[in-house]
Amino acid sequence: MCRSHHGRPWVTLYVLRDHVSKPRDIIHDDSRLKPTRKDPLTTLTRIQRVVYLQAVDLFTYCNAEQMMRIAGIARQRDFAAGEKVYSVNDAAESMCCVVEGTVKLRGVAGSERRIESREIFGVSEILSDRLRSEDAWVDSDTVALVIDAEDFFDLLSNNVEIVKALFRQLLRSPETFENLHETATPQLATG
Repeated sequence: MCRSHHGRPWVTLYVLRDHVSKPRDIIHDDSRLKPTRKDPLTTLTRIQRVVYLQAVDLFTYCNAEQMMRIAGIARQRDFAAGEKVYSVNDAAESMCCVVEGTVKLRGVAGSERRIESREIFGVSEILSDRLRSEDAWVDSDTVALVIDAEDFFDLLSNNVEIVKALFRQLLRSPETFENLHETATPQLATG
């Protein structure tokens, strides 16, 4: 074991994510990482935030260093069942990654989608600088990682490699792009 100049041991965390073709192909028990709803003061560590965020499709091509930076701007937020996250025409100020629980999204035409663990929502409006095109409310008690739009753009402006990784995912994964596009395109009621 190496020692620092202070005599304390160095601790090195090796992330093997870059050596695996698809991180979601790795099966692991993450039950130790899940916050318990019984203790509202339980907060995720930065490493736990990295683990949850790297499982989100949008961040598939981000490497370990980039994920640490993204996790550094993500803050944990607990939502109670029935709580409104945002409404149609609200300003898009953040995006959310569900860690535990479920969130429902309802478009203006009444179509509904359910967002579950390791899924992200609110991205398209941030990237397109539009007002919210859906209502979002919590279906069951939920823990989410919230990334403020301003912090996200500050991070992107100083890290072109993260921008490249995000574009790479958006262009190589049609379903991710379509999911983002569906929420950015308001559905018009016919009648």
